[in-house]
Amino acid sequence: MPATYERFPSRERFLTHSRVPTHERVPPVPTYENFPSINLTTFSNQPGIVRPSWTSSPSNHGVFEEETDLEASSVPLYNDDDKSNHNPENLSWSERLKHFTFAWFACTMSTGGIAFVVSVIPNRLNGLTELGTAIFVFNIILFVSFTILMITRFIMHPGTLKHSLANPHEGFFFATFWLSLATMFTNTTAYGIPNSGPWLVEALWIAFWVYTACTTLIAIFYYHVLFTVKKLVITNVLPGWVLPIFPAMLVGTLASAIAKFQPAHRALPMVVAGLAYQGLGMMVAMMMYGLYFGRLLTSGLPAEASRPAMFIAVGPPAFTALALIGMAQDVVITEIFPNYIELNGIIDQTLIPAIFQLLALLSAIFLWVFAFWCFGIAAVANIEAIPRNDFHLNWYAYVFPNVGFTIATIQIGVRLDSPAITTVGTFMAAFLFFLLLLIMFCHIKAVVKRGIMWPGKDEDAHH
Repeated sequence: MPATYERFPSRERFLTHSRVPTHERVPPVPTYENFPSINLTTFSNQPGIVRPSWTSSPSNHGVFEEETDLEASSVPLYNDDDKSNHNPENLSWSERLKHFTFAWFACTMSTGGIAFVVSVIPNRLNGLTELGTAIFVFNIILFVSFTILMITRFIMHPGTLKHSLANPHEGFFFATFWLSLATMFTNTTAYGIPNSGPWLVEALWIAFWVYTACTTLIAIFYYHVLFTVKKLVITNVLPGWVLPIFPAMLVGTLASAIAKFQPAHRALPMVVAGLAYQGLGMMVAMMMYGLYFGRLLTSGLPAEASRPAMFIAVGPPAFTALALIGMAQDVVITEIFPNYIELNGIIDQTLIPAIFQLLALLSAIFLWVFAFWCFGIAAVANIEAIPRNDFHLNWYAYVFPNVGFTIATIQIGVRLDSPAITTVGTFMAAFLFFLLLLIMFCHIKAVVKRGIMWPGKDEDAHH
């Protein structure tokens, strides 16, 4: 049924309605010229009846107040077929489980990222390795628990699997499941290999190629779903739109962590794959940056509930920087050149590892500054909005992208032999650790207070 419009005063008359006679308060239906500065609100007690209401936030002037930013779920939209909505005060945990979305894996993604950061801190204090190991094990427990709950959700509530993948509001977060796996594989090299036999090195080699194959399919087919199933609005673009390519991009990070433990004949294809996929992720991200910054210039900042997702823009350049440095070091450690292979046209093959390290460092510094700029823009926008922003699962975007930023800072400091830079990176790591604890506390509180896992409060509420 086409929406109808309830006549409503124009903005000027609305602001001074007490001085306007009643019979003069009915303007014509909104036209194209004034439409961009209003939003449409649907009343739950009047299905299909829509009225225009004026946007009050100066930062969002000219865009919809209830814009469909895909990381936000601040607008309650209820499903008519959800029986739990008819008595929302008495929901069982099985009913609440219907709203256990893929966004929960942002928690394990960030927790694994913190364990990764702890493993690379150069200023090793007593107990630091034990702390990282504890976080690593805790993250595995969380990941297994979340996976079991997600499978239970799909079994108990048929149709939720298809809806979760076809609905971009939740489907974008499907990538966090794979990113969580990537962090666990990476952490295994830091906390598992030193305490296990050669079988784990073999297992990680297999896991690397299985992960690469799976994320390749996701990068292709999930974007195909977005192109065909759901049409997105270009004025609502956020860095989160790059999430489906993120798992493939982290093939480079995985290669930098795993290849150093492999023999040269295995390390070489891993490094080549890591470089290729890191480039793929960065190139797709660059295309998204054009859309994203165009949106910021023409439509203003995202809705306040969506602003944590602005930190996702920090991720691609930061993780690319750390991956390049890591893979260059792998080339040196595994002695690929010149012992295993030689490059045609280069007279002195022994210079190749040094050239790789130099190019990686220069590229990392180049990308680090871009990541810092994205971080600054996101930080300013979020600090201003935090007092008015309730917890949601996209808060974990405060952590994971900055994990890459922190590790890149530390690695650049190590390569430059700069105690000042490594100290800054260490303080960044400490800040992220305590920030994660705070976000986890808010996460638990939101579950108890019915702020999430509740009808209309999660990503599955959007259509």
